[in-house]
Amino acid sequence: AVRGKPCWTKLIDGCGCCLLQVVDLRWGIRNITSGDHEASQLFVDEIEACRRISVGPAFTALLGNRYGHRALPRLVPEKQFELLLSKLQKNPKGLKLLNQWFLKDNNADPPMYVLQPITAHFPHYKTQLLQLLRTAATKAEADGDITAEQKQLFYRSVTEIEIDQGLRKEDGEPSALLFVRELPRQRVRDGPKRLAKFMDITADGLLDAEAQELLTGLKSRLYATSQKILNLHCVELSKGSIDPKRKEHAQYLESLCEQFVSQMKARIKREDASCWVLEEVCLHAALSAERCAGMRGREGLLGKLCLAMWESTNAQHSPLVVHGASGMGKTALLCKLAQELRNVLDPRAVVVIRLLSACHPLSPDVDHVLRSVCFQICLACGLTPPPPLIANTHVELVKFFQNLLVKVSQQGSTLLIILDSLDQLSDEHHARRLHWLPADVPPNVHMVVSTDTGSQEFASLRLKLESSGSFFEVESLSADEGKQILDSSLRASQRTLTPEQSNAVLRSFQQTGSPLHLKLILAAAKRWTSFTPLTELCLGTDPQEMMSLLFLSLEEKHGKKLVGAALGYIALAREGLLEAELRDVLSLDDDVIGEVYRYSLPPNPSLIRLPPLLWARLRWDLGENLTESWVDGVAMLRLQNRQLSVAVSARYLAVEQRARRLAVLAEYFLGRWSNRLKPVALPALSLLLSDRKVPPQPLWFAPGLANVRKLQELPYHLLHAGQWEELRQEVIGSAEWLFCKSRVCGVASVIRDLDQCSQYMDCTETRLVRDVLLLIKPNMCLFYTELLGRLLSLAPPFPAVIGRLCSQCEEWLLTCPEPVLVPKCSFLQPPGGALQHTLSAPQGGQSHAAELLVAGLDDGVVITWSLADLQLTHTLLGHTGGSVCLSVCVCVCLYSDNKCCCCYEMLQKIKKNKNGSGVLLDSLSGTDAPVSSLALSGGFIVSASTVASCVRLWSLKYDTRHKPKAHIPAVSRGKIKLLCAGSPSDRLAVPAEVCCLELAQHKRLLLCGLKTGTVLIYPLAMPQETLCIPPPESLPKVLCLAVGPQERRLAVAYEDAVCLFEITSRDSFPAVEGPLQKFTPSLLHAQVSSMALMADRRLVYGTGCGNVELHDFRSSSSSSLEPHCSKVTCVTAGNWGNHVLVGSEDAVQRLWALNPLALDHTMEYKGFVFEGVLSAAFSESDQFVFTGSQDRTVKVWDVASGNLLYVQYVYAPVMKMVTYRNGFVALSQQGFVIKEVFRCPEHVSLDYNPLRNVRAQYRVTSREKDQPGTETSMSNLQDYNPAQFNLGFMLKTKPSTSCHIL
Repeated sequence: AVRGKPCWTKLIDGCGCCLLQVVDLRWGIRNITSGDHEASQLFVDEIEACRRISVGPAFTALLGNRYGHRALPRLVPEKQFELLLSKLQKNPKGLKLLNQWFLKDNNADPPMYVLQPITAHFPHYKTQLLQLLRTAATKAEADGDITAEQKQLFYRSVTEIEIDQGLRKEDGEPSALLFVRELPRQRVRDGPKRLAKFMDITADGLLDAEAQELLTGLKSRLYATSQKILNLHCVELSKGSIDPKRKEHAQYLESLCEQFVSQMKARIKREDASCWVLEEVCLHAALSAERCAGMRGREGLLGKLCLAMWESTNAQHSPLVVHGASGMGKTALLCKLAQELRNVLDPRAVVVIRLLSACHPLSPDVDHVLRSVCFQICLACGLTPPPPLIANTHVELVKFFQNLLVKVSQQGSTLLIILDSLDQLSDEHHARRLHWLPADVPPNVHMVVSTDTGSQEFASLRLKLESSGSFFEVESLSADEGKQILDSSLRASQRTLTPEQSNAVLRSFQQTGSPLHLKLILAAAKRWTSFTPLTELCLGTDPQEMMSLLFLSLEEKHGKKLVGAALGYIALAREGLLEAELRDVLSLDDDVIGEVYRYSLPPNPSLIRLPPLLWARLRWDLGENLTESWVDGVAMLRLQNRQLSVAVSARYLAVEQRARRLAVLAEYFLGRWSNRLKPVALPALSLLLSDRKVPPQPLWFAPGLANVRKLQELPYHLLHAGQWEELRQEVIGSAEWLFCKSRVCGVASVIRDLDQCSQYMDCTETRLVRDVLLLIKPNMCLFYTELLGRLLSLAPPFPAVIGRLCSQCEEWLLTCPEPVLVPKCSFLQPPGGALQHTLSAPQGGQSHAAELLVAGLDDGVVITWSLADLQLTHTLLGHTGGSVCLSVCVCVCLYSDNKCCCCYEMLQKIKKNKNGSGVLLDSLSGTDAPVSSLALSGGFIVSASTVASCVRLWSLKYDTRHKPKAHIPAVSRGKIKLLCAGSPSDRLAVPAEVCCLELAQHKRLLLCGLKTGTVLIYPLAMPQETLCIPPPESLPKVLCLAVGPQERRLAVAYEDAVCLFEITSRDSFPAVEGPLQKFTPSLLHAQVSSMALMADRRLVYGTGCGNVELHDFRSSSSSSLEPHCSKVTCVTAGNWGNHVLVGSEDAVQRLWALNPLALDHTMEYKGFVFEGVLSAAFSESDQFVFTGSQDRTVKVWDVASGNLLYVQYVYAPVMKMVTYRNGFVALSQQGFVIKEVFRCPEHVSLDYNPLRNVRAQYRVTSREKDQPGTETSMSNLQDYNPAQFNLGFMLKTKPSTSCHIL
């Protein structure tokens, strides 16, 4: 085999997404001759399997100067064998010998003579039998009875047979590579003994002239027919061998490897990834055709089903339910129904079939099933498929599925949906309660489902469907039906049975009447010969006994440990195993290796693996009990049915065996023994360290190419093997793992893994990581940033996993080759707090009853969730108008600040309070829409909004350590809340409603403008000592405040004037003097909405109608800047007084240079919705400017070029920003404090696109610095998932009576 050589590494590196497997059935076997003579056929079958699954060369022939082993044919056709016997009439001993070794099998069709196992007679048979057959064949050819090709069958070597099979042409060129080596000269001293490794030698030590002649003929034929794939090498032996130390031999080996690698790479077909829907449809269609191929009988039941569908075609009706005991043939019946439907209803009918039991041992989740069904129906009927937001949301997907059936019905198309084995669904979203299954199906649409009679799903169907006429039971097969199936299956396999054997089969089958029982009997019967004694027939009384007999026969032939390990590993694998994976895992199993090498040493003690031929023999004998399923473009080995999986688990997977084999699987997918020596104890050797030659298991094979098999299997095996510490290190506590699997397999698959971990592990950190993934589920584009922004506050109390994740995220962000914002505090909704779950649902009201949450939707649909496990339980249709649902709860109070709902003590405790006002216990923060409905149930609060598409569930018994610290909760009317390091530190009373706030950071002054026109100034060192700027005589409202860069001056904008004050100090106490100057804005303009004061007493301000003015207090002059089309919402000056940014409610923001005054850049940003700029801050060096917008993003712009550098979604509009080092500190509308640092590498790739994760476009128009004119750069529209936006939430800012300081 090539594995382990340098060329193998080069080949792997250059083949991208191709999975390379080496199959060399001769490796590890000293003598390929087996007792049952099946080796030659196994080689041919393995070549055919490689041709079937390969996308590149499936066969590589290395032909030297040795013709190879020439084996006796195992099967000889009856006529040909009897013809050969007739040519040996003068040799009675030869005739007796042939008749002794070859027995006629009349069960074959046509009959064949079968070579008997060597254990049946004496072992020294080969030479005599071969000579007899060749003599007879030569005479037959001379007499003209057979052709030269037929005679050659008794002379050909196994090597020539394999080469002919591998080079067989089907379409175009053969999928193979051919390398031929010639020895040009042979020295006299290089006698036969020295050349024994390279040439055929007879028993007496001489060169085999006949073999050399046959080899010469083979090479001549290859030279003539395979020139395009032939690679010829000539090399002279050195002392009868190849010595890599010799220069010419080293060059030969290097040339051979280079040719192999280059030609393999050139011939591997780079196929585009196929559509997953098409792949799944083809998979189930192929399985359906296979299952109904041998289907016989059941005509009465099929007729009833077809009649029921035909009668209900034009009316609304219930789904049809096929039920019965396990193994009664429900799947085959439904497959046959799908095949016959078009003859009954409509030749153009669309048939959608899903065999859910085909995915065992993995239970399919209902979302995947519905998603694939919806996509197939839409593609077949020309309808619009579900968008990502709907396809990935359970409630929306169920609703889409049911509406889709109505659309197909209205279209007039005939549709049949078959869902087999509903009892195999996973219970995610309470799928087994079948709330997603419509109770009524519209006209022209038919739905047939199946389940076991004793299952929970059958009970749910009985409750859901009122009509008993919708249920059809599959009963036992009759004897006649069993006979039909027996004859049909044998005829398809070109086999028959003797009357005695046939009667024995039918007697055993009639004890159960089970199709599964008959199928297992047939699998064994197809291997019986006509001379197999009745006493050796393995017939069990039921399927379980048949499986036990199968296992017993396999153990006797192949060894109990090998059989148990192979079947056990296949049964334990989460999604099945690749054949290469199974061979690797068996090679790591010390028990299997010990059994294989019990009586002989491995060929190379430093390299120990399971000889591939041993597995090939076992697979041959497993036959139909092992199936191949194509998953993600690779062929997975799985056991044929559930019952076989159960039997394997019971026999080979006891507690100790299961744990040990799970540990081996976990080690394999961890890559623990790749390029490492593993100890093994063999009977003939002491403790030995050997290389098992298993491949490495990196998380990424190449950039963008993930190790999907590792992602699928490793968490499951680590968990169930009890290796929980490694599970925490490799999976739960690995940010790269979480990102990789979320990106490749979807966030839902990671959540399922963590849910399963939580069932076995009492680990708070696991639950916290799981909750984080629930929170970031709609948006995966900024994974590391979101993970850090949600978990940073939890790192100190949970250093082992959470702290490790935060460190990894920060390290990734700091080494990212692209511009990025690095969070320095938790500013997104963290896990583990009061918010337990966000239940996606369309808009509507909500209520609760006992442990159920009931939500009424605007379109009349009523849906229910279980509060016990947060799973949707029912979707109730039938209402024609919107559902209005009110819930009265005396212990719940709602603030109107769009952010908080607060729970007070119960009524009895409120009565005890002297003033009856109640005691505030907690503030639950994190909603992003006005709360319009609340309900209290036990220890939970449920909140909903008429403008939000979700319902939130809050726990009143959460761990307060998980509550976000950097968050501003609601306060009482007429008070200001001070915060220190993100935590409340004091509350200050104010006499009127607060209109605006400003902070002088260096002088530590808080300035507060009131509705009455008063400006209050609070020294933060002495917050109770308040300064006051009295209002003007007209008592105008304070519109906004602006503090100059050196904090020496203050500008106050009133409704009718703008005044300039000076901030000074007297006796180390702050003071304010003025107004020093005053001007009245133009009456033609709206009121001042935002302004910025420069160090040189220039003031830039914007108005509500979009005008922008520059007023110079020194000269009392004003000049107009380019206006905006809507209200100016943000005017921010740079830290060095050189620039000012003006933003408005429209999509335009302008960056002005102040010295001299000039418009540097006009930045236009068009997003999905809500484009307006709310706040901005320059970096300390004025190199970058950060903006917070209504689209809930923070953007980073380059001041010099005006280009957009980075966009980050923060889930809430950013209301205020201030400079923090090379970043900013900001406050979101939800009350979270955002602190981030911007990191921009010196060299950014030319391919970098800041909008690759955002569905938006931007345009920058800049003036050229040296000459008049403008230059424009523009982005392209990028794909973006609109799920991150809440389309129902339109920002409606109301005056607030509270103000906050950071």
